[in-house]
Amino acid sequence: MTTSTSGILAGCCNDRVWVRIEGKGSHQNSRELKAFLLSQIESTRGQRVVVDLSFCTGMDSTFMGMLACLNGKLEDAGSGLNIINAGGRNGELLRGLGLDEIFPVEDSCGGFTGTNPECAPIAATGCSRQERTEICLESHEALVAADERNAPKFRDVIDLMRNKCALAH
Repeated sequence: MTTSTSGILAGCCNDRVWVRIEGKGSHQNSRELKAFLLSQIESTRGQRVVVDLSFCTGMDSTFMGMLACLNGKLEDAGSGLNIINAGGRNGELLRGLGLDEIFPVEDSCGGFTGTNPECAPIAATGCSRQERTEICLESHEALVAADERNAPKFRDVIDLMRNKCALAH
């Protein structure tokens, strides 16, 4: 039996948690990103998290919102998030949502030049429709919390996800 991967690879180097995104960062792997980083927050309080987008082919709003959400949780634990190699469209997307105001977004390696940690794939896990809806809602609310100019962009998505969550409970 073959284990499918989430497109997220992770490792540790120089007292930092490293996450590499291979392929698209989306609602389909936001749950794995969240689960991994929450476990890291519990076990390695205070470590910075570096997210490398070198091999990321794109991101949807749920994934970017999850980055914003996780940054808040990391800050609460005395840490934070750095995004590196976000040149081109990925950087435009993050900056367009104002996320560069809440965590550093570097087009290159920034201060991490020459660091190439060993990263292992995180397995993809199943996710119920309800759980995916809750993650989507949490992510889009985080985007609005990060920058109020995002409210009109995501109002309809948030309303739809809130209604779906209410119907499920």
